[in-house]
This record gives sequence, C-alpha cells and structure tokens, in this order.
Amino acid sequence: MKFFCKFLVIFSAVMLLRGFFCCGISHADVEELTFGVQSRFRYEFQNNFNQLYYGTHPAKGTADDGFLLGRFRAGFDYRPLKKIHFSLWMQDSEAWGLALSNDAFYKKKFGMEHNPDKDRWELWKTYVEVKKIFDIPLNIKLGRQKIFYGDKRVFGPGEWGNTGRWIWDAAKLSYKFKLGFIDTYYGRTMLHDPDEFSLNHRHGFESAGFYSHFGIPVFFFKMAVEPFFMTKNDDHNLYKGENGNMGDVRAYYMGFRTYGKDINGFDYDLTYIAQRGDYADDDIDAYGYHILFAYNLKQVMAKPRISVEYSYGSGDSNPNDNDHETFDGAFGARDKMYGRMNLMHWKNLRDAQLNLEIKPKNWLYIKTEFHKFRLAKKKDAWYLNSKVYRDKTGNSSDELGKEFDIVGRINLPKGNQIQLGFGHFWPGEFARKKASDKASNWIFLQWQYKFSKDIFYI
Repeated sequence: MKFFCKFLVIFSAVMLLRGFFCCGISHADVEELTFGVQSRFRYEFQNNFNQLYYGTHPAKGTADDGFLLGRFRAGFDYRPLKKIHFSLWMQDSEAWGLALSNDAFYKKKFGMEHNPDKDRWELWKTYVEVKKIFDIPLNIKLGRQKIFYGDKRVFGPGEWGNTGRWIWDAAKLSYKFKLGFIDTYYGRTMLHDPDEFSLNHRHGFESAGFYSHFGIPVFFFKMAVEPFFMTKNDDHNLYKGENGNMGDVRAYYMGFRTYGKDINGFDYDLTYIAQRGDYADDDIDAYGYHILFAYNLKQVMAKPRISVEYSYGSGDSNPNDNDHETFDGAFGARDKMYGRMNLMHWKNLRDAQLNLEIKPKNWLYIKTEFHKFRLAKKKDAWYLNSKVYRDKTGNSSDELGKEFDIVGRINLPKGNQIQLGFGHFWPGEFARKKASDKASNWIFLQWQYKFSKDIFYI
C-alpha cells in the first residue's frame, strides 16, 4: 500500500508539471506520451560454483545451483515539449530456485542486504530532463537514472545482473558540441534490498565527477579520446584498514579512454585509470588498465572479428604497510568484461583474453572467448570472495585459472531476443589450493522482450 501511495504522489506531480509546462505552447510544439514494457527471463545452471563461492563445499548455498531469474520493467515517457522529458518507470526483479538465501547477501558495510537478484517494485528510470537550456546544447537530467559511457568499463549499469548493478539518484549536466560532449554529475548509488523500498534506506556510494568525449577528425576512420574524473565516497565508518581500525572510504579516480575504429580493418581500445585517496587509515595507491586490438574481416562470410585483450587491476603487495594498492574498478560493469561466468572482478587481476566474433546473419551474433587469469599480487586475494580466497604468505601461486565462453544472440521479430551460452573454467594452482581442484561449468538461456506504444502524439 505504501508503494502505491508513493506512486500516486509521483504521478500527480508529473501531471502538475505537465500543466505548468504546457501553458501557452504553440501548435508547433509536440506533446507525446509513450508507454513501455520490458521483460526478461533467464535460466542459469552453475556447476561447482555459485555467486559467492567456488568449489564442491561452499559455506553458503550449494555447489550445483539451477535457478530462474525474472525482471519486469514498465513505465511512461512523457514529452510535453520537445525540450522536456519526464520518465516514470518501475522495476521488479525476482529469483526462483536460487540456493543462496537473502541472508547470504547481507553486507555489514551497508548494514543491510544488497541483493543482485531480487528487488521488488522499485523506481527505475524516474527523472526529468530538460534539453537545450537557453537555446544552447546544454541538457540537465535530475532523478533516478543510469550513468554509463564508452565500453562501460569505468561507468556501466551492470545490466546483466538481475537488479542492475549501478543505478543512480543523480543530477547530470551535459554539454554537447560537434565532435563530442562533456558531462558533469553529482549522485549517489542505489542499494538493492528486496525487503525495503529504496527511498526508506540509505544509498551506497556518493560521487561527483565528469566524463568527456573528444572526436579526433580523421578522414577515413573514427578516433576519439575520453578523459574522465570521479570520486567514490562512503562515510559510514565501516571499512577496515590494514592496521585493523575502521574508517571511511574517500577515493578519487582520474584517467582516460582512447579508441580507433576501422583503421584499414583494425580497431584499438585503451583505458587507463589511477585511483588515490583513503581507505580507513590506509593510503590508496592503485591503478587499472585495459587494452584491445582487433581485426575485422568484413569481406569474408560471417564477417569475423578477431581480437586480443589484456586487463590489469593492481593488487596489494604487502598486507601490513598501510598502503591500499588493490584497484576496485570504479563504477564499471564486470558481467561481460572478465569472463562470462562472473568469477572475476577488476581487482588484483591479470586477464589475457582472445576472442572470435561472427555475424552469419543480421539477426544472429556469436562470440567465443578464452581467458587466462592470474593474480596481480600473490599476497592479495581472489575477489570472488576476498575473505576466503586469500594467502597473505604468497605461497599459493598466482595462477587463478582458464575460462572458455561461447554466447549466441538471436534477434527475433516484434522486440523479442534469445540469448544462450556456455562457460567452462579450469582452476589454476591458486584456485586449487584455496578453493577446489575441480573444473566448473555454466549454461544459460535467456528470453527478452521490449515493447513501446505511443498513447497519444500531438
């Protein structure tokens, strides 16, 4: 009942603003109301691992876990004028048959559950956007929104996760020009608690920063550079430093991404990001980078694309020197970056990757990946579960393992899409010593549907 009251209050406010902005508009203005629906169901089977543990005897859940994830989104987009956009969307995320209970995702540092699978009827995209303020290319967006850029490695919504990893309550100001844009923002990240509406509990991280894009004018191919900066703060005194004392996290990141596409069939993509600040009583001194080279055979049947990648997230070389050297990945996605089985984070990681992508038909896409994972520093942890999979002596090797993935995507008529995939992980010496010596498998089958309909258009 509380949810419906809040929904009615928000909807009423939107209607009042509609009346305010529509006063005195000319017939040349466009008024549009669109209703949309998105649904997604995904079955997954995890053999010899789950979302928190690797091996045959996990501390929580089971080693073999088959479950169904469902996500439903519905809402309205209303444009009383060309320059004004109201969005009001809800999201419901459910999980059936999951062996991990809600309690398994309780986070002491948040003082609540932060569940990647379940979150019942939450506000999703709920914002007001005003474009071309003062008739210049300046836009502002206020409210709950997604913030993502580029390849989603630094800023990414994490949409593969059932609840969406990063959802923001934020104010974002965007200035666009011929060859790029500059976005600045201030916001806080939403926490996903299936037992409590998000407006009734605290946020996760507080952040401010900018992301920019500058196209490089080259006649025959596309190149760009994207400088960025952001902060990542949590002042709830719940982070433990290397001396055992609790404190806050106050971190800042600076870096850039640059890429070039279709340079005689070649692509490149490079991201570098440095992290500094304070982690409780420790000084943060960490960094991460990613580099990709690809070649596109556009004239060959199925248009194959071959690429090699290398991702590095720094680790902590000494657990007792009050220097926090573990890079934590900023606000990026991880679901399509470091192996599709989601066993890895962009933390204390070296990931050498080889890919083959083909597109036999316009509606069919297939990608295969092979990864070789190693720890960046032996005395730091495997961040699938840093409390369990760590050897401070450094005597358990740095070999995490190898992974092979294949994922197919089929675009069907009328907004339907099917995805299916398989992954296999061979544990390396570190994983065998600290977790399990048995290999693991993962399969999934997903159906997604999107629909939108203009209710009226004037």
